Amino acid sequence: MKLGIIGKPQSGKTTVFNAASGQQEAVGDFSQAVHRAIIKVPDDRVDQLAEIVKPKKVTYAEIDFLDAPGFTGKGKATDKFELNPEIRFMEALMMVIDAFSADSDPSGDIQVLIDEMILADMTVLENNINKKQKKIKVTGDKSEVADLELLKKCYAQLEAEKLLIDLDLDESQEKSLRGYTFLTQKPLLIVLNLSEDDIASAAEIEQKYASHVKPEKCELVALCGKMEAELVALDDEEREMFMTELGIKSPAVERVVQKSYALLGLISYLTAGDPEVRAWTIRRGTVAQKAAGVIHSDIERGFIRAEVTAFDDYMEHKTPAALKAAGKSRLEGKEYRVCDGDVILFRFNV
Repeated sequence: MKLGIIGKPQSGKTTVFNAASGQQEAVGDFSQAVHRAIIKVPDDRVDQLAEIVKPKKVTYAEIDFLDAPGFTGKGKATDKFELNPEIRFMEALMMVIDAFSADSDPSGDIQVLIDEMILADMTVLENNINKKQKKIKVTGDKSEVADLELLKKCYAQLEAEKLLIDLDLDESQEKSLRGYTFLTQKPLLIVLNLSEDDIASAAEIEQKYASHVKPEKCELVALCGKMEAELVALDDEEREMFMTELGIKSPAVERVVQKSYALLGLISYLTAGDPEVRAWTIRRGTVAQKAAGVIHSDIERGFIRAEVTAFDDYMEHKTPAALKAAGKSRLEGKEYRVCDGDVILFRFNV
């Protein structure tokens, strides 16, 4: 999963990046630096399986984070800020919003950044519409007429100040648009970056801005980036003590990861054996044979059966022999739709 972090200058986006990644990148200097990190997705199920199996290796699912400049917070591009092209290749965007400063205006900032995304996509559309119109006129080639009409439909959507993710498109149209990597077609996670004084009110603040939430399109979470970055810099014992004092059950950045997963319709299935306990990321609804391909294409190609155990059943019975005796492990075919938390052993032959 690839997640791009965007925001106005000094909104705290690099602080949130540091909190998620455990890095210590410079903040508050209007830096044009690009920061990258691969972070492990916290998953108690992996930890619990590892306690039982005692594997040589434990591997969590991962997210690629990109913190890049390019948004002005003024609703338009300027010479000083240029959108980093890598942002367009992210699967989802995290929009960090200043909710900590005395004169902050979260709703206004959200709209301004969305306006910038719309303008950036309109520029891409204008260029491609012009190219296709010229090509059709010069060559008489009618094969691209449908694509041209689709691009015009997208332009009209943006012109009406509506996002492309809200456009009703069929599967073939969705496929046609993928190569353009439109910003407004990506799921969006809005992170309200709070002051330390507002941590206790995070739930109420999230409710206040709940109108922005659209299932599988836009999610919202409130956290204090400064405190989260301080937490991740502590050792395990100090972190536990600090969280206990503040009445925090888990770091808020874990919710960021969970909501990011939900936005993209992602789930994890698990494999457990002496060499390794591992979480594998797939899209919800993925069938067993395709899920096997995430591990290796040979397993997908030579797929025979999937031996599937629900995570809760695995934790109750703990060993393959006990699971089979209790009838909790079952064989599933290639069309079985894998569920979140399934513990799977693939049988294959190549």
